Parts: sequence; structure tokens; C-alpha cells
Amino acid sequence: MSDADEAPSVEDRRAELAETFDRNLDPLAKHAEKFTESDVDPFELFQVEILQRQNYRESTRAGYRRLIGQWRDHMAEHGRHPACPNEKHVRSFAEYCLEERENQPDTVRTKLRRLTNIYQYWQSDSVFPHPRDFNPFVVVLSKMDLQRPEVKDPPRIPIPKLRTMLASVTHLRDRAIIATQLKLGLRASELCNLQIGDFNLESAELKQAYPELGTHSAVSDRPNAVYIATREEREGNKSRKPRVLPIDEELDQLLSRYLLVRPDIGSSWVFLSQTTHSQLTQEYTNELWTDVFRPEYAETDEHRAVTSHFGRHRFSTYWRIEQDLNRELVKYMRGDTPQVMEDRGRETIDSYLHTYYADIEPVYRNNIFKLGLNDTVDDSC
Repeated sequence: MSDADEAPSVEDRRAELAETFDRNLDPLAKHAEKFTESDVDPFELFQVEILQRQNYRESTRAGYRRLIGQWRDHMAEHGRHPACPNEKHVRSFAEYCLEERENQPDTVRTKLRRLTNIYQYWQSDSVFPHPRDFNPFVVVLSKMDLQRPEVKDPPRIPIPKLRTMLASVTHLRDRAIIATQLKLGLRASELCNLQIGDFNLESAELKQAYPELGTHSAVSDRPNAVYIATREEREGNKSRKPRVLPIDEELDQLLSRYLLVRPDIGSSWVFLSQTTHSQLTQEYTNELWTDVFRPEYAETDEHRAVTSHFGRHRFSTYWRIEQDLNRELVKYMRGDTPQVMEDRGRETIDSYLHTYYADIEPVYRNNIFKLGLNDTVDDSC
């Protein structure tokens, strides 16, 4: 083993320094349980005492509310009260915003600065236990490069190779997750937010098991289709424009098999956690893609690593580049908002272009790639 292999990591050296000077790398951990037991919401205090009393604009207050909701969800995933983060919690939140929410670095920087403002409010008030010499948001902002990086393209994985990769996923739910993102170009948040009523699948057996199947008004009269909600309808979704997408025969069969063995707990979410049977998380979705596609498709000098967002890239490339589909039709399937810009007081042509489900349905059904989804797969969930 080389000297480089034996060298302690940065974290090991920091831990050694902390021990030397009797410092705590996670000083708020000891307070998390007490915050959980308390009926007082430290975020509500900030919103009342700072945002309301200092007359912040409603748009700014709304932005803080959305951010606090995202931060709470993130910390819940880590089993820690959101008022008691350490540096790792903050760094993983920043990485999640960059990779899964597709936030630009400057947006993530703004989020961390807003969370810093909340944290500094706690530091300034003697009723809170937050030490004045420790702010994990400031630490991450100082260490993390949040400048706009050089954007790498995702790797080009041919359809035959994707079939091979999917064949290695023998768990029914997990195969359905990856296949749904590949076939529909969904973000992880959109996948996790799918509800039973969003799917109109024709199986009589399914309709008996799920009376709410296909009840959303957007798909109730459209067989073998799915509705993708907007950001206003489902927290975490990013598209402002709603859309309906076709479900082709092989994805229909796979989803039907999954739903028939899915735990019957009365939940409206389509994809459930295997252990808690709660709504599937974006973190798990990304971990699944990582397990399946790494290390073969880890980051290289030329390409970004494959994550759960790869399905959206592959979907877009397939239709726009490989199938040469009209750009406006691809934008409809992606849920992109048309660009309405003004040029010397006149609207551009984009504001007059409209695309509908009827425009893309026959093209999609005739040309969507096949992945061999219903080959050998374990029907247990």
C-alpha cells in the first residue's frame, strides 16, 4: 500500500484536531431531542419576529416558507431536528439541490444564505442553544464551490445497453421506478409525487383493486395515460405546465404487475418505501440509480455521473436528436413552459404556439423505445 493510501482523510484530521482542543464537530446533536420534544417551532419564531415585523415582501416570505419546507424534509431524511444541523447535513442539502432539484449554483448559494439568516437569528437570541462560534451554513458556503461549473454532458447509453442494465434489476418496484423515468422523462420529484388517480390503466383487475385509478380529470377519458402535476399542485415538482403522457404497452404491463402486489395501506402514492410503506423519497430514487449504474457510469473527465436525472436527459435526447421530433412537441412532453418574451412591445411567436396531448400521443406510441421490461423480474415488493 502506498503512502497516499495510508494518509488520513481530511475528516480524520479534523476529528483529531477537535479531540486535541476539546472541540465538538457536532455541537447541536445534544439539543436535537429537546427541540423535538418542545412545542415551540424555532422557524415560526423567525418568520414572525424577522420576516413579519420587518415587513419583508410577501414574495420573500413565500420563498422562505418553501425553503424551510425543503430543509425540514431533508433533515427528516437524516433523522435530525432541522434546527440542529451539522456541516454534513448542510453539504448534503446543497448537493441535493444541485443534483436533484436542478438548482443553479447561485440559487443554492441564495438558499444557504437564507438559512444562514435563520441560524444567525437563533444565535443572537439567548433562549437558543446555538453557539456563536459555529454556523454550519457559513462553513459550507466558505468551503463549497458554488460558482457555475463547466457543464458535462451525460454519457450516451444506447438503448440495447439500457435493456441490459434494466435486466439486472430483478426487483419489480425498482425496475418500474427506473423504467418510468426513462420512458416518461420524469424528474425524481415527479416520480415520487405520482398518485394512483394520475394513472388511467385499462386492467379490470387493477380498477377493482384501486377504485381511484384514473380518476384525475386530465386522464379520466384518456386510456393508458398518466397525468404529471405542476409545482403548484404537488410540492417538489418543478414544471409550471401540466402534461399528460401516454403509457405504452410494456410499461403498462410492468406498472400493472407492480400495483397488484404493492402493499395495500390506503396510500394514494404510487411508489412506496419498502420498509415504512410511506411515500418514496427522492434520495432513495437517486440511490437506486447509483446502485444500478455505478461504477460503470460514474463521473469521468468527459461525462457527468448517471443519477436519477439521467432518465430525463435520455428521454429528451431520444426524441429531439434520435427521432428528430419537433422541438415544441418535446417541450410539451418535458413539461417545459413556453418562452413568452417581449421584443419592443411585441410578443414573440412562442406565445402563439400551443401543443396538446393529441399531438404527441400517436407519435409517442409508434416510436417509444422498448426496454424488455417484463423479462425475468421478481413479483414481490
